[in-house]
Order: sequence, then structure tokens, then C-alpha cells
Amino acid sequence: MNEHPSAARSILRKVLITTFTGGLAYLITNTAQESQIWSITLSAFIGSVVLVIQFLIDFESRLGAVEQAHDRHAQSMERLVNEGFTKISEATELFGLIEASPLGTDLMLQLVRNSVRIKPGSPSLVFDFAKAEITRMAEFLKELSDGAEVTYDGEDRDWLLALARNARTSIDATSFSTSGGKGGGRDAKAGGSAMVDEGLWNTDLGQRYLEAQRDAVERKVTIRRLFILDSPDLSTDPEVVKACRAQREIGVQVRILYPSAVPAQRRSQLLDFIIFDNVICYELTSAPRIGRGTSTVIANTRLVLTPHRVAERAQGFKDLWAAAHEFDESKAGLAESPPDGGRVAEDVAP
Repeated sequence: MNEHPSAARSILRKVLITTFTGGLAYLITNTAQESQIWSITLSAFIGSVVLVIQFLIDFESRLGAVEQAHDRHAQSMERLVNEGFTKISEATELFGLIEASPLGTDLMLQLVRNSVRIKPGSPSLVFDFAKAEITRMAEFLKELSDGAEVTYDGEDRDWLLALARNARTSIDATSFSTSGGKGGGRDAKAGGSAMVDEGLWNTDLGQRYLEAQRDAVERKVTIRRLFILDSPDLSTDPEVVKACRAQREIGVQVRILYPSAVPAQRRSQLLDFIIFDNVICYELTSAPRIGRGTSTVIANTRLVLTPHRVAERAQGFKDLWAAAHEFDESKAGLAESPPDGGRVAEDVAP
């Protein structure tokens, strides 16, 4: 709509210039006392020439504008084509990586499809939450693929259950039992019941973990759990006996160890850890207790994947297992001596 007034002004300007030029030519020829016919003819010719020149100038200007627009369009198209080919190349490379992934093409494509189903028009909380979870998962996969260590602040739930449900050969775990009531340890009140794994087995997580262990035993996974006691009296404590019995009933091999029986070179390795398939070590780090009667707080959970560190943990567990005693339910305590003279049977060695 804005082009019509401009075009009308351009035509009016051409008519005025042509009329003025023709009139000026007529005045000049008429002053020179030329014949009337020659004055009119010459003025018409000069006016026509001026009009044609104006059209040529305008045409040249428009042609230049068209060429500039064409150049801009060509550059824009070239940029779009290059970006398109780049995106196609990246998509092809990404799909190639997905096809080569040991996790499986269907699983990766399912992740992508489900991710794009969340539209920006969704509630902001849903969108931001999904974005945060995808970011967290991306960082987790990166750390896991680096093969060193993955850390989770606080007590984990999902890693523990997922590893137990997917273990294929073995699970070796330590469990700590402390004397006294809530909080256990030196600050616990005398005469209280023992606290096994800070009450883990009485929680929803503990029950689900127990079920995951049962399923693993059915898959022919060898599970060994070492209960480390901080007092000889705990071998007959109802909570300790209950925990040992629950583990053994589902097929877990159970032994009991006093700190005094720990080999000197392994005293610094009395850590809360679980080794899955001798490939991943699941470790818990507790924060210092503040005040009497307080329960233990898990500072962080780590997945250790470095082969030599996992091997060190596995060897440490092997030595601790050899120094431990079989749980004897009939005596609700310890057997007379470590089996096999303190050596671990070859079929269950890490």
C-alpha cells in the first residue's frame, strides 16, 4: 500500500519535468523566430528525450535495487542451505551414535521421543522440572561414561535398587551394627537395642532392597553380607539376629565380624560399601554426629568405577570376609572359628 503514493509522485514528477523541458524548448525555438511547426516538433522531441532519459535512470535505479535484493536473497539462501546441511550432518552423526550405542537404539529413541512430547506451552513448573531432570541425567551419563566416580549429595535410593536389580554375578556388602538406641555408637544410651545399618532394614527402602536381593539370588547372583559389630554382646542382640536371619532366608551368605578381628592393614577400610559384579563400588559417607542420641546423616553417595579402586575394595572385602565368622542362628551368635582356617572359599572369592 505504501508503494502507490510513491509511484504516483514519480509519474507526476516525470510529467512536470517533461512539460517544463518541452515548454522551455518551445520558448527558445519560438524566440529564434523558427516556424511554428518546427518549434512544436522540436519541443516535443526534446520533451520525449527527457522523458525517456528519466525512465532509463529510474530503470537503472530499480535494476540496481533488484540486483542488491537478489544478492541478499542468494546469500540468505546459501546460509540457510549450509545451516540445513549442518543440521542434517549433526542429526546423521547423532543417529549413527544412537545406533552404535550398547544401550540399544529403541531405548535411546524412546528417551528422545518422550522428551519432545513436553511442549514449551506446558506449565512452567513441569517444563522446568523436566529440563532439570534431563540435565541431571546428562551429567550423570557423562560422569558414568568417564569411568571415574559419580557423586550424589545425601542418601541415594535409585542407584542402590537399580544396581541390585541389574547385578549379574555378585554383590558383596558391609553392614554396621552399633550398640545402644537411636544414633548408636559411643553416644548411644546404654542398654538400648542395636542399630543395624541405622535402621535401614525397617524402612521402605530396606524392604525394597531386600526384595531386589531375593530376585538377584534367583538369578544365581552370589550375595555376601558382612555384619560388622562394635561389641561382642551384639551377636545375640535381637535386632542383629533378626537382620542376619532375614538376609540368610533369601539366600544371602552372612558372616559376622568384630573390629578386634579385623586385620591391622584393613582397619582403615571399615567403610559402608557394596561391590556389584566387581565393577562398581557403591559407597556411603556419613557426616559427623552432633549431639548425643542423634542419628547418622549420609553426607553423600559415591559410585566408584575406577578399576584399580574397585579392585582394592574387593580385596579389602575378601580379607574382612576371611576374618569373619559364620552366623550361627542356633547359638544366636558366632561359630567356633572362621571357616577354612580364615580363608575364603574359591567359588565365592571376588
